[in-house]
Amino acid sequence: MKTARILVVDDDDHVREALVDELSESYRVEAVASGTEAIDVLAHRQYDVVISDLKMPDLDGLEVLEFARKHQRDVVRVLLTGYLDERAHRALMTPDAPYKVGKPWHDEIEVVVRRGLEQRELARRLFASVEDALSLNNFDEELASTRTPLELSESIVRRALTVEGVIGCSTIVRTDAGEQLFTGGSVSKTGPGWYVDLPLDIEGDLRLRARGVTDSARQLVQYMAHRAQRACGILEARVSSVSSVVGAGGARTNQLMRQATVGALSSSLLHDLASTMQALSAALNEITLHAETGASPELAEAVADANAAGDEAVQLFVQMRKFIRDGDVTIKPVRVDRLVERVVKLAGGYVRERAQLRVGELPTVEMVVGESLFLQVLANLLRNAANASPKHGVVDLKAKVTDDEIMFSVVDDGPGVAKEIASTMFEPFASTSHEGTGLGLAISAYVMQMLGGTISYRKDPDRGACFTVCVPRTARPAPPPIGD
Repeated sequence: MKTARILVVDDDDHVREALVDELSESYRVEAVASGTEAIDVLAHRQYDVVISDLKMPDLDGLEVLEFARKHQRDVVRVLLTGYLDERAHRALMTPDAPYKVGKPWHDEIEVVVRRGLEQRELARRLFASVEDALSLNNFDEELASTRTPLELSESIVRRALTVEGVIGCSTIVRTDAGEQLFTGGSVSKTGPGWYVDLPLDIEGDLRLRARGVTDSARQLVQYMAHRAQRACGILEARVSSVSSVVGAGGARTNQLMRQATVGALSSSLLHDLASTMQALSAALNEITLHAETGASPELAEAVADANAAGDEAVQLFVQMRKFIRDGDVTIKPVRVDRLVERVVKLAGGYVRERAQLRVGELPTVEMVVGESLFLQVLANLLRNAANASPKHGVVDLKAKVTDDEIMFSVVDDGPGVAKEIASTMFEPFASTSHEGTGLGLAISAYVMQMLGGTISYRKDPDRGACFTVCVPRTARPAPPPIGD
């Protein structure tokens, strides 16, 4: 499809005809025979390229191209000449000089036009990216001034649609009756370029959907959604690249080396623990055989529970060792209620020593996830909630299902995350506690990134911390490993 419009200005009939014939295969070309005619059409019509001869009876090519520079939007200007006088030579040495093509031009004219249009497109993209970034300077203040979800949605959609490369944007609301368009136009899940579907509130019922064609536009839309989440009280994990962490200085490098050392030691330890648990499981099997021949029902049940816990631990140790050693993550379907039962066995005892554990009604749907790793994320959140809760406090674990994902929330009765680490809580060693390694949330964020999900935090308005993890119901491509 011919998109660029070219104006050829030359008083020589043969030159005009040759240029029109040569360029018309790829562009829409018009031609005039004098500088005066060129000024007239340039004042009333927009062109992408103006090619002008230097020497003409009325106005010369420098005057024509200077008029085009002032009256056309970032037009590509080409001076066509067989020789240069002193004035033309000075004009071509200026910072905003036109391109020069000599006579005879052979294939040079096509090359220069193509290169000029490409450079213009690059300049437009750069300008648009800088302009978009600068326009976000007061975005947080604009979001803070909104008082309703509708106002917030309108602000985000309005901003997103001004970004170069965004094709469409809208917000939708999920209700029991289905999805309803909240603000903006409908955005298709299929089509050219990228598509994003991002939650704006903690429940995921208010969502931002957008489609576009450039990576910079996608990043800006994701940034807007992230700032909107913060305005709603949500802090989502955004795992940094290794290069940015190492660049922070030697202290961070030492911390990363400590993590690597912990990983190596953990791999060896898990191997030994797996062997130990396998021996214990064998002993428990023997006890089970004897318990079945005359022991009380209570003892038989206790032995069966211990046996199941032993098998659970062996599977967990083996999977975690594979992950530490090889980066191996086994993705498979698992029922939500079954997974929660496993995490309660894994961390329930720890929680109950410190608080009351309440598990909400569990859906029986399946999700596709790396089960052992995801169990560690939920278990870590439950332990953190128990540690934060006051004596006789309550820790709630709930699951909610949508068409695309499953959300798990853990809420406690503690004070919430301390303000001094609120913005860095998902980074390694971000902790105000003297207990533990300070790696739990950082590891959880890393795991959720690998599983194609998210982890986020907000302060519950009536209680303490509320952490939410969202995972897709079906497998989706995981993002590239950190540092790639």
